[in-house]
Amino acid sequence: MIGTLLELFWSCTKIGLLAFGGGNAAIPLLESEAVPRWISEQEFGELVGINFAFPGISILKLAGMVGLRAAGTPGLLVAIIGIAMPGLVLTIAAYSLLIQYRDHGLVRRGLLAMQYAAAALLASSALRIMHSASGGQFHVAGVALVLGLFLVAYVMQLGVVLVLILATAIGLLIL
Repeated sequence: MIGTLLELFWSCTKIGLLAFGGGNAAIPLLESEAVPRWISEQEFGELVGINFAFPGISILKLAGMVGLRAAGTPGLLVAIIGIAMPGLVLTIAAYSLLIQYRDHGLVRRGLLAMQYAAAALLASSALRIMHSASGGQFHVAGVALVLGLFLVAYVMQLGVVLVLILATAIGLLIL
């Protein structure tokens, strides 16, 4: 059990160090560490899906659930501490530098590049979740649902809970 806790802590700490762009950008990093070591691809996709139905920081909830699955309550605690600690420490350290140099062109461009990288990582994770949800096959209704929900969420700016309720209702009818 100690070995699993140490592996879990190290995996989550690495993710915490590399999760530039925010917690959602770290989802693919957590997936690559956790699947299939502690959780199946299908379980991870289900966790990501249900995760957005509830309040809180997505990556902390996901890491905690992976930790719980891997090593029970101690795993949950180790995963949350491991994933949160590096970002918190780095944020505290970087804050004083950013307030001094936020108007510098290199700093602005670097932060912008990180945001684009986060978008790419989220898109990559979304495609992997779609692939897992469809059993590895192209599912026309699933792709249509994803695109339709994306448009509803982005264009109509419908909230997360309403998008999930809508997805559930449509899914019950067509999937």
